[in-house]
Amino acid sequence: MLSVDVSSNYKKLSRSLDQLGKKQLPFAFAKTLNQTMKAVAKYTVARTYPRAFDVRNRAFFKASMFSNSGQGGKAVRWATKTKLRVSARDRFDRGNLQLHATGGTKPARSGRIAIPSRYTKARRKAKGVPDKLRPRAVVNTPKGFIDRGGPRDAIYQRYGRGGKQVRLLYVLHPSAKIKKRFRFYEDAERITRQVSPKLFTRNFAHAVKTARR
Repeated sequence: MLSVDVSSNYKKLSRSLDQLGKKQLPFAFAKTLNQTMKAVAKYTVARTYPRAFDVRNRAFFKASMFSNSGQGGKAVRWATKTKLRVSARDRFDRGNLQLHATGGTKPARSGRIAIPSRYTKARRKAKGVPDKLRPRAVVNTPKGFIDRGGPRDAIYQRYGRGGKQVRLLYVLHPSAKIKKRFRFYEDAERITRQVSPKLFTRNFAHAVKTARR
């Protein structure tokens, strides 16, 4: 499951502060952590995700990784003054985002994995392959069939007059290799390093300035 978290270095910094600074430090840290996560979300939704995938529904990644509304539980656990850590997780766990971010092999959960052909990929919609083109739906129609006699097992579909022509829809494999192409972790770390120092400086100064003495 794709996830990211940002935590503070509270103990190390608090040793060098006076009582007022120590009192305001948790507020500044919590605000900084949450603002940093929002910056990571903004960049990865707008830039990182579209660069890695042929995006038809950018809202999917945002809803899966950075939203707490709707079904699927909370994606983001925001920092508070007593819990100086913010985290985000892929609450839907769809689309193999973790494997695309690290690279690896996806094993079949049962049977084999149906790897879509160019024809099938070209017909993907915002929510993925249309229901009528999904493997099980295809083979359950008179025009769909599995060919096990060639060099590779595959799902084909008959078309044209009399169904005399066939097109490849899926190749069946026990596993699928997924190349690393989603630079989520790299971009999240880079954005964190870029924005968090400036945010903390501003937030801590404001917290001390507005504190009740």
